[in-house]
Amino acid sequence: MELHESLYALGQAQGRELFNDADSFRGALDDWLDEEAATTGDINLLVDAVRLGAFGSMSSMLDSGADSDRAIADAGARLARDRGSADVGGAMWALSVLGYAIGRVSEGQVRTYQSQHASRQVPPPGTAVPPAAGAPTAVKPQTPAGPPPVTQRPGATPPANPVWPSSGGNPTAVPGQTPPPPAPTPAQPAYGGSFPPPPQGPQPTKGKKSPLVPILVGLVALLVIAAGVVGAIALTGGDDEKKDDPTADGSETPDTGEPDLTPEGITERYSALAQSIASGTSLKECTPADSLAAGEEEKLDCTVSTGTLVLTTYSDEADINAARTKAINLAEGHLTNQVDSGYFSLFDPTDAEDTSRPASLYWDSKAATQSALLTAANGSDADALLTAWKATTPTVDEPTRIMSPELQALADQFSIRRCERIPTLYQGELEESQCVRNGKSVWVAEFAEEKDFRDYRALAKQLSKQDQYPVDSYWWDTNDASQTEQGKIYGYTDDSNNGVLYFDDLDCLCYVQAYDNGDGNPVALWKSYFNVE
Repeated sequence: MELHESLYALGQAQGRELFNDADSFRGALDDWLDEEAATTGDINLLVDAVRLGAFGSMSSMLDSGADSDRAIADAGARLARDRGSADVGGAMWALSVLGYAIGRVSEGQVRTYQSQHASRQVPPPGTAVPPAAGAPTAVKPQTPAGPPPVTQRPGATPPANPVWPSSGGNPTAVPGQTPPPPAPTPAQPAYGGSFPPPPQGPQPTKGKKSPLVPILVGLVALLVIAAGVVGAIALTGGDDEKKDDPTADGSETPDTGEPDLTPEGITERYSALAQSIASGTSLKECTPADSLAAGEEEKLDCTVSTGTLVLTTYSDEADINAARTKAINLAEGHLTNQVDSGYFSLFDPTDAEDTSRPASLYWDSKAATQSALLTAANGSDADALLTAWKATTPTVDEPTRIMSPELQALADQFSIRRCERIPTLYQGELEESQCVRNGKSVWVAEFAEEKDFRDYRALAKQLSKQDQYPVDSYWWDTNDASQTEQGKIYGYTDDSNNGVLYFDDLDCLCYVQAYDNGDGNPVALWKSYFNVE
């Protein structure tokens, strides 16, 4: 039985919820698998896929209707990045195996990704035993030609059609391209091990007797000279300065217990956050903080070209989670990427009501329990911080597209395209994007809490009531008899004579706000989006 089949059987025997907990999963693998079923490296890779959230991310995308190859590619790229590995092919193989184990990926797909995993050989065809339940049909991933543009980003299939479907209908998901397979693993040396073999010494010359007597004479002479030198040192006491210098014999400088505050030392110590954190930020000087808060092991206050940089190392995962809660702010003006492995949050005061706060950029690494906070000064703004941050080659990603599967599903349901992330424009939003539909501007957003969602809905309702030609309606899910209303619809004309159509989805706390670019006709927008005659 092959590895993916063993994991499928494990899920049937112990329940598929086992794959959601890394520690339980690791223990089950040790008990369930035969020694020859998987290498230690492969087991670690599978467990990391669960522990670092890549498996959960893939499952969420699949639950939302995403193409399985695209879900594997996205989650695989994330897993490889979070592990600090270039083996994207291996990461995708691990996720395909886990996908097969929960019945969401076909055996053909597993074999396709297995061929990209350098540490495993593809078994001969026809040797696998399929699971009892039918697995999905194999879909061969496309050969990549580069990262897909935002306009081709596949969204989740919507849960149902509105009572008035959009004129364009539900879009067909465009399969994403998978990253190229990793470079072949270099051939291992014949001697084995990770160190090179010792160099061969000179071979003895045959047929020639060694000159033993001259060597003995030379040795006696050397002993006499050495004795004289030792005696002289004993009489003079030697060089006192060298005797007191612990490094006089060429040994390394002893550890004084003080942190290395050189740019090189800081770059090495915080490499989990970025490859070039010192040079990228034009770091000038760092000093230890005057005091440490609970859960902080190290905190450095640094001066950089754009303002200040605070680097912090925490004691454990709970402490960095607390720091994240403090750093991630849902006030307007924030651009966030709240991925479990590494958070990103940019605050731009030009998009916020509170312009007294300076621009700031926070990011962290959960695995390393470290964070960094750039704060603008000396005339710098959010764009300057973002430029400096990119120059460090960070290990987390700037959000450039819709991250929420539910919000992406809503956008796709109404043929909304070319969405680009922007700082949030309203209190309590998790994310907001500016998009296009039929050449006209559209904004889509998702809230974290229902209260903020309802507050914004009430504002749209108020504007609609004040308009001469309002739209006041609702839409519902025709496939869910228990729910008579999916969301509200409001339309009005703003001060710039733009027709504005607002509609929302209570299930995901999402909304769409469409503009007609000066036509002043919200009713026409309503008919266009909901195919009303």
